[in-house]
Amino acid sequence: MRRTSLVLAGLLAPAALSAQLPDPSPRALAMGGAYTSLARGYEAVAWNPAMLSANGRPGLTIGLPHLSLEVGSNTYNWGDFKKYANHSLSDADKQYLLDQIGLDDSVLTVRDIAGISPFGLSIGPFAFAAGTTGDVDFSLGRDAVELALYGNAARSGPSEFFTARGSRARGWAATTLAGSFAHAFRIPAGRLSLGVTYKKTYGHGLARANETASSFGINPAFTVTAAGHAIYTNYASDFDPQGPGDILGGEGTPGSGYGVDVGGVLQLGGSRLTLSAVLVNAFGSMTWDASRFAYERATFQVVQTAGGGVQDTLIRTTLQTEAQINADPIARAYRDSVLQNSSFARVLRAGLAYRRGMLSLAAGGQLRLSEGLDRQPAQQVSGGAEYRLLHVLPLRAGVATDFKSLILSGGTGLQLLGLNIDFSAASISGSERPGVVFGVGAGLIW
Repeated sequence: MRRTSLVLAGLLAPAALSAQLPDPSPRALAMGGAYTSLARGYEAVAWNPAMLSANGRPGLTIGLPHLSLEVGSNTYNWGDFKKYANHSLSDADKQYLLDQIGLDDSVLTVRDIAGISPFGLSIGPFAFAAGTTGDVDFSLGRDAVELALYGNAARSGPSEFFTARGSRARGWAATTLAGSFAHAFRIPAGRLSLGVTYKKTYGHGLARANETASSFGINPAFTVTAAGHAIYTNYASDFDPQGPGDILGGEGTPGSGYGVDVGGVLQLGGSRLTLSAVLVNAFGSMTWDASRFAYERATFQVVQTAGGGVQDTLIRTTLQTEAQINADPIARAYRDSVLQNSSFARVLRAGLAYRRGMLSLAAGGQLRLSEGLDRQPAQQVSGGAEYRLLHVLPLRAGVATDFKSLILSGGTGLQLLGLNIDFSAASISGSERPGVVFGVGAGLIW
């Protein structure tokens, strides 16, 4: 039966940023992610469940669809994309673009991290949220970029050739359903709230591809060699989901897992200060069905013959069962290397917030305790502010850094008669992952 990979079909279409549960709050993005002490209602499911029983919590909230999208690269910033896209490039432009990538073994990486939170609900200390996240990136070796910019004339001498060394791709997609509960206690220092979130995750796709050998030369004869391999979760070509049950079960979920977040909030008596902490994935795991993986390995060669003609050869290996992959040492090792890092990160977050009238100030930090599929920074600090102009027009700004990149963010919206409409954007600069992030969403909060 012919098969196709959901990763190739689904991850390229935007599905909150890369996480087990997408962030349902553009407000959080606008305030630099300093949100563990400010999350309200359904937002608390993703940020800190203990906020569900904090003083000042809303009685009822309904989350309408929220969407966020991050695009960027490890090399070029948003200004570069705007300046050079759809323009003829001069030699100086080409050299600038090539110099940005770095040394010979460096790569150009382009990423797309997208998520949608279609629904959320909180009633008092109980809340529920759902979300789907997709994350995909492609990397191209510096040599390959140079070939694309300059053509083969840049290396036309004897024994001069190009490679695609370092080129690779990876992606994943998952849906998470989560429920939270919190309870508050009176203590001498004020009010202590404790909360817990249970997350059930349905993995839709996991894939990775790598170049293994490559060469492009024209002297003394035209010769091209390219080899690579890929591993991916496989879907039947006739897979036709008719509803949520088909997507969140059976063939629609080659991966499954769970996670438990625990959080706390301390509101000091006689003070407007709120302190909070949350451990994301204090417990949890993620597994992928080994029988659902397919593996492909291919070598392609084009050689100019003595008579001036061209001869091409393709050698391709396709393994579509678990037994076939286990019997092939290269395929088995590649699959196992992908599965070694196929869970979600464990993260410790802490924050504080100060509120006075229409003004809210917040600061926070996080520390990654274990790596995972999601792109959680090893450490990050952030700060943000919100001022509600005329009680209905929120103005927000934030800043965050992981000590390699700087994130500047802002946003606004409308808060009227319980309806909240929010828009946010952020710019990422630095040496690691320049790019931009956009967020939009709506909710009802009473």
